[in-house]
Amino acid sequence: MPLQSPIHGLSQIASQFNGILCDVWGVLHNGVTVFPAAVDALEAYRRDYGGPVVLITNAPRPSQEIEYFLNQLGVPRHCYDMIVSSGDVVQADLRALEHAKVFHIGRSENHGLFHGVNFEFTAPEDAEIIVCSGFNDRSVEEPEDYRSRFEGYLKLGLPLICANPDIVAEKGDKLVWCAGALARLYSEMGGHVIITGKPYSPIYEMACTKLDALAGRSFEKTEILAIGDGLPTDIKGANAQGIPSLFLTDGIHAADLAGDAEAVHRMLENEGLQTHSFMGRLSW
Repeated sequence: MPLQSPIHGLSQIASQFNGILCDVWGVLHNGVTVFPAAVDALEAYRRDYGGPVVLITNAPRPSQEIEYFLNQLGVPRHCYDMIVSSGDVVQADLRALEHAKVFHIGRSENHGLFHGVNFEFTAPEDAEIIVCSGFNDRSVEEPEDYRSRFEGYLKLGLPLICANPDIVAEKGDKLVWCAGALARLYSEMGGHVIITGKPYSPIYEMACTKLDALAGRSFEKTEILAIGDGLPTDIKGANAQGIPSLFLTDGIHAADLAGDAEAVHRMLENEGLQTHSFMGRLSW
């Protein structure tokens, strides 16, 4: 299997794979605008090769809400089969608890994460866990704004569940902070952090189970192609799972790569990662 090969379209490698795990934010859209060529690529794969496509996202919301958001944004339902989100995995973990006293960091629009969970929101001093779905206001806040607060949470011995491991994500033509940046700071300060989204195995286990169900059989990891634009999440996670990956270089790393193949090779080498192929934005 060739490694680190530049390609011009998914059609060049599609026949090698029987199923796709595709990232969402930065691949199908940038939070504001849909990427039509990416939608066309997934549609073409499903039409021409008949393989299932499961969207796998670190969004801190249940998949039903992701589907609604994609529909509102203009991503057609027929370009994918199912969605698995980091929010799905965290929600499943919370549902397994008999009762949870939760201090939530993040916007109220992420409260869908707690649907079906036996919990109560509390102040930090009464909480058993912190669930971080993002910044309270990422338009004005930086990770360092949370340091003094985290010092207090650490004294309380509170573990932090991160519902979105991404450090940053595209929002139009800008990069915005995600919950992963706060989880990283909390961990650096000595806190206990629990992460279930990419690059960690729980989200892949759930997504691969969905792929298997759609295909009616168990996939070998080498039959699956993981598509994403984030090295520390999409590509690192795929590497850890033994899943070949397609790295999209015009996403969150665009400023560092600028379409330069040699820069891609250097970045992969520096990060100790491999990818089956790479291209700018997803297209057929």
